[in-house]
Amino acid sequence: MKFYLILLLAVGYMCSKAFKFEKVSRLEAVTLPFYAFWMFLANFTWNWKNVGIMCALCIVAVCLGWYQTRDAELKETTRFDKHGRPIKLLKKGKAYNIGWFLVFLVGIMLEAVAEHGIGFQMILEKLQEEVERDLFIFKYFSTGSTWYLWELSAVSNLACTYFLEKKFPNLRTAFKRTSKTKTSEDK
Repeated sequence: MKFYLILLLAVGYMCSKAFKFEKVSRLEAVTLPFYAFWMFLANFTWNWKNVGIMCALCIVAVCLGWYQTRDAELKETTRFDKHGRPIKLLKKGKAYNIGWFLVFLVGIMLEAVAEHGIGFQMILEKLQEEVERDLFIFKYFSTGSTWYLWELSAVSNLACTYFLEKKFPNLRTAFKRTSKTKTSEDK
């Protein structure tokens, strides 16, 4: 019972973060999705069946990444981070949470097909893993996922970042490398 309560509180906390303006993170928007993509390539078995699944899953993941950006709002600040990049604040919104849940469901369905069924306890364990990955960045670097979960994570996150950059063209400046270190006083 305690596990379910903690999991419910963690999901609630994670979902509530989507309704607050938070600093855009290069780690979350760029580094982690590319890491997931690398893990996908490292775990992928190249055969015709997997290539077909990969292509279909890529289309689904791009659509989910697009959907997650629907309610996003960007707020500019006059501050800079320690690398001289402008600090931008992003509120992801309700569509992000719905999209996150849909990504989770697609992952569960893929697991169910691959494992020939899935139980309620396994669904809760997978939910716990996903919530932990969102709340604790270091959990993202575990290697226990299958190639299709790495692809789903990588492509949906990269698509989300891409569509956010299309929606907010000035967002890209928050991700660029800089040669000079600035502080808010340097402006």
